[in-house]
Amino acid sequence: MDPNLFDASLTGNVQLLNALFQEDELVLDRISLSCFNETPLHIAALRGHLDFVKILVRKKPILAMSLDSLRRTALHLASAEGHVEIVCELLNVMSPEGWRFHDQEGRTALHLAAMNEQLEILKALIQKEPDLGKELQGNGDTILHTCIPWNRFEAMKLLSELWNDEELAKLTDCNDNTLLHLAVVHKQIQTVKYLLQKPSVRAAGNIVNRHGFTALDILDHCPQDLNALQIRSLLIEANFLRAKDVSHSFRPFQRSTESKSSDTVANPESKPKGCMSRIWNWYLNHNGDWSEKQRGILILAAILVAGTSFYSGLHPPGGTFTGSKDGPLGNAVQTEVVMGNFTIFVIQNTIIMVISMMIALVLLSGISLRNKFTLWVLNLATVCILFFTTLTYLQEIAWMSPDTWVNAPTLYMCFVWILLFLFVAFIHTIFFIIWVIKKLLNARTKKRNNDYVVV
Repeated sequence: MDPNLFDASLTGNVQLLNALFQEDELVLDRISLSCFNETPLHIAALRGHLDFVKILVRKKPILAMSLDSLRRTALHLASAEGHVEIVCELLNVMSPEGWRFHDQEGRTALHLAAMNEQLEILKALIQKEPDLGKELQGNGDTILHTCIPWNRFEAMKLLSELWNDEELAKLTDCNDNTLLHLAVVHKQIQTVKYLLQKPSVRAAGNIVNRHGFTALDILDHCPQDLNALQIRSLLIEANFLRAKDVSHSFRPFQRSTESKSSDTVANPESKPKGCMSRIWNWYLNHNGDWSEKQRGILILAAILVAGTSFYSGLHPPGGTFTGSKDGPLGNAVQTEVVMGNFTIFVIQNTIIMVISMMIALVLLSGISLRNKFTLWVLNLATVCILFFTTLTYLQEIAWMSPDTWVNAPTLYMCFVWILLFLFVAFIHTIFFIIWVIKKLLNARTKKRNNDYVVV
């Protein structure tokens, strides 16, 4: 580009531009032969020189369709900077295809205006072509999904009028996130309140995204602060649910009827299932959120059980002989009667204490409780504690009774509880084994498919 032409476009010097035309009528035609990425129109539109822009587009209208190094037209730059009159001038000389042209990031001039909340530019562009706002970005997101991460509430509010309430509730991005999902992720209280005023958005508030999260689920995975608490209150007040409490009818919106039918064919298991299938799916997909949230209480319970077992070991049933010479703390009274009974009590009490300390150690180590193996081990350990606690209680009651007699109701209740513990341990073990087998089969199938692709 001619240095004088560059200086003229940078300063908007119309007189210098006219002088250059008088000296060389082909000064604009030689722009395409220069190494500059921006044309004089790009520079003038960026700086807001309206008169300069008018002369350029009158002399050489094709400049309005020229691209810079980022594949942006002068309309992109003027829209981002908020130069309304320049935008109107460019719209008059550009074709509709130029209005919709995407830059390197897949954004139109309307997207850049929305990102910078240039409301007058948005109104001018929409007035020229209302459907321009419904153009998708290169990644498939709508312009409203661009406004929310950039926290452009006024722009989002203005552009949302292009859709009716039902269409607004169904707008999703490439990850099936609705507008409400994104507003919750970015903790934009004002946007959440605005969306909740829409009846269709409230009705579709329990839709899950591609990752299986409702808006309330997403809030659980965000850092908790004052905004998060306020948004949670708004969602709960609107009767929104978590994904585990939502019926099968609330699924991600399909982008077309073809994709919906293809998903049904590809995944026949998506049909409603029976009770056992739902229980099985719950076990496989259960992520241990409750255990993670109650980790501190579980640690306290495990330490309490270990402390109780420690105390029982030092103060066995029946007490001790303080005057005994066999030990500094005195012998247990039970050792003077039947040594075998005392040995059984010590073994069972030690098992309870060791397992409780093991549970506390696992919880304190920070190991994720969403892991199926960890959950299975903790379940079995807890069942063992309950089993030996009940068994020890029953034995001590029998040893303290005349002729080891225990009344029938106590005996039956203890045996029923023991059978229940064993049944729970059996069910968890069966589920865990099946889960492991499915994992191994899936890994084997995946490896076989990969080998087939390589061949």
